[in-house]
Amino acid sequence: MGSTDYLNHILINAIQHLPIGIFWKDIHGQYLGCNKHCLSLFDLPSEQFIVGKTDAQLKPAFKDKRLPNEELYQTDQEALIHGRSVIAKTMQMETIYGQGQFEITKIPLHSNSGKIIGLLGIAIDVSSKFRSEQKLQEKTALLNSIFDALPDFVVYKDMQGRIVECNRAALKLAKKKKSDVIGKTIEQVLPASTAKVAIDYDTQLKSDYKSANYKMEFELAGRQVYVDVHKHPVIKNNELVGTVSISRDIKESRINLQKIATLTKDDQLTQLLNRSTFLQELENINPKNNWGIILIDIKKLGSLNSQYGTDIGDKVLIYVGEMLKQLAPKTAHLARIQGDRFAILTDLISSPDQLNHLCNKLIDRLNMQIAIQGHVIDLAVCIGAANYPNTVQDTNQLLTCSEQALLRSRKHTEQHYTLFDPLLEAHAEAEKRLIDDLKYAVNNKTIDLYYQPVVDATSKEVLGVEALARWHHPEQGLVMPIKFIELAEKNNLIGQLGEVVLEKACQQLAQWRAEGIDIFMAVNLSPIQFNDPQLISKIKYYIEYYDIPAHQLEIEVTESALMESNHTTGDMLEELIKLGVRLSIDDFGTGYCSLSYLKNMPAHKLKIDKSFVDELELDKTTTAITRSVISLARELNITVTAEGVEEESQMQWLQAQQCDQFQGYLFSRPLPSDKFCLWYKTHHATHNNITYLAAAETNVSMPVL
Repeated sequence: MGSTDYLNHILINAIQHLPIGIFWKDIHGQYLGCNKHCLSLFDLPSEQFIVGKTDAQLKPAFKDKRLPNEELYQTDQEALIHGRSVIAKTMQMETIYGQGQFEITKIPLHSNSGKIIGLLGIAIDVSSKFRSEQKLQEKTALLNSIFDALPDFVVYKDMQGRIVECNRAALKLAKKKKSDVIGKTIEQVLPASTAKVAIDYDTQLKSDYKSANYKMEFELAGRQVYVDVHKHPVIKNNELVGTVSISRDIKESRINLQKIATLTKDDQLTQLLNRSTFLQELENINPKNNWGIILIDIKKLGSLNSQYGTDIGDKVLIYVGEMLKQLAPKTAHLARIQGDRFAILTDLISSPDQLNHLCNKLIDRLNMQIAIQGHVIDLAVCIGAANYPNTVQDTNQLLTCSEQALLRSRKHTEQHYTLFDPLLEAHAEAEKRLIDDLKYAVNNKTIDLYYQPVVDATSKEVLGVEALARWHHPEQGLVMPIKFIELAEKNNLIGQLGEVVLEKACQQLAQWRAEGIDIFMAVNLSPIQFNDPQLISKIKYYIEYYDIPAHQLEIEVTESALMESNHTTGDMLEELIKLGVRLSIDDFGTGYCSLSYLKNMPAHKLKIDKSFVDELELDKTTTAITRSVISLARELNITVTAEGVEEESQMQWLQAQQCDQFQGYLFSRPLPSDKFCLWYKTHHATHNNITYLAAAETNVSMPVL
């Protein structure tokens, strides 16, 4: 075989095995041959089968496959008649593999004399490429749609600072068409000062390739704009080619934040400062100036709410707030720092004479009858005041000292107001040390619990105990709850203290259950604890951690706390009930609780306050109220516990009214856990033949926790 024949043989073999369709025709469009791939595409039997046939003659062999016959014919004519090559013309053809996209190339073949003698055809399956391009186009269309739908303002600039692309939101902000901004620099679109800031950040980004975040406020197209800008480098092949800025309009967000700040700063009813803001102002006062502080308490606001409704009570608060605005210096810090307490802090009225004058004006305008919605309200206030540096040497003590003065006004009803006496400073300092000691005791959980039994009114069986907090001070000895609980409430310790009591009570209940003492544990919750959003989670955690039945934990909430509660507190109490914890209303009868509350908040127990028990059969009104409460509770299937039962005559009267449970010194004083266990074992064995304790001297009722 000659070298030419050998090369032709190699070429023919190569053509036969190429993964593309190759064919050749004569001047009349009849096939002269094709490669194997071309045959396989249409399932043709052999090359010899097609030789001498035209496309029309082969149509039966194509078995009704959809072919672009007209386009194929026209491309044949281009090559055979006009001598023009057709390069990579895209056509859709059906092969044995289904519909596909092909690039068809047809090249005229010439004789040595230049005469057209036929054509060479090439068919390349580009279906996968076509599908990829189609997907890319769809993806690009999607990204463009997202780009234009973004509410943020997006601008892409090249290295010369010219705008290459921007989205619809940016055009809408500028009130321009895309053709008006593409190719323009940022100086031509934004105000000069704003453009300078943007260019400075662009320059920085070009030097360190680091993204930047900043805020800008400017006027554009007659609109005030405040945006949060995120600027990022655009990098291609490790080279910075431009920057993209994504800006978000945060003007509404800023307005909302300002509203929120106002809500958190001010008391929403009176529009005065709230407690936390007032305390911040007090903390930041200039000690080089003289300062005066006045606290005003509205007397019997709870009674006004009960008698006339909270709407009238709110209007009383608003009236007092307005009077303070009229009477206090314009620059004074005015606040409502508690439900019924207001404060004035000023550096314009600080001497004793000035404070006396303002206090007298306040008394004249606030201790009087006022008419609200047809009701005549007997408004009465008490006032405490202090000044710095005349009588109080430390600005941090101003509030404490004015509270001491206010407390004296409340105790001595003949005094409408009291100025802080330096002699009280020693007491304030002692109280400060006591507060520090209380913080230490709470943090280290050295608060003790005493337990006062609750017995069945008929069988005298011990049903449960009430956990009462006791503080054994290392120097002062036993500090009673009436003192340290008030300190805890005033110094934001009540939440921690309540949590310590709750955990210790649950732990003790679990220990007693293990020892066979199967009783309930009642724990008092302060209204302040309901400000803790984690309160329910903590109670649930202690129940599960100490493995105690939820129904053996009884949560006591005072009647007055329920009256002042909000929706959040109500929701929390409902969650407690769903958890299985029992709800007890403590001191019932002292807070003028609305009977409808018992319908809306299904309590398990009412506790009749000791002040009612003390006056049984001595005061007709008290006796009638107590009898009615017990009767009402029985109708509502609510358990009734009488507190402070100290005499057998009281017990017998309550038994006659079918009171359910007793608690008081007649049975036992509050006891530490070890002494309670001894008492319980003795009482548990002999409660049918109980020996009652001697009547105790009348004790002043005190807050418990």
